[in-house]
Amino acid sequence: MAEWESSYGGMFLHNARILTSDEIAQRYPLESNSRMARLTREAVEKGWDILYGENPNLNWDNCIGYDWSKDVTVTAAYLYKTQPDRITIGGYTDMSEVKAIYVAVKVR
Repeated sequence: MAEWESSYGGMFLHNARILTSDEIAQRYPLESNSRMARLTREAVEKGWDILYGENPNLNWDNCIGYDWSKDVTVTAAYLYKTQPDRITIGGYTDMSEVKAIYVAVKVR
């Protein structure tokens, strides 16, 4: 394990992956005009990838105000096989699930 993997501060998100275009199209079909669908499609059109990940430690009592940024950064770095300081986080595109996040990410 690289030093940053154990010292960066974020936790690895569970079941994390970069969504494929098919997964995005299935979850956010073109006929959907929801805010989440619009944010996701706009991010993808601008060249961002959409990262999905879960934090099983969250529940309704502790999810308000939770800062996902360190978890997203360390997980994206792991998935892209790079350092956390090379990860750029765009917008949180879907926060409709208490224990999961959809977020626009890319490598600088």
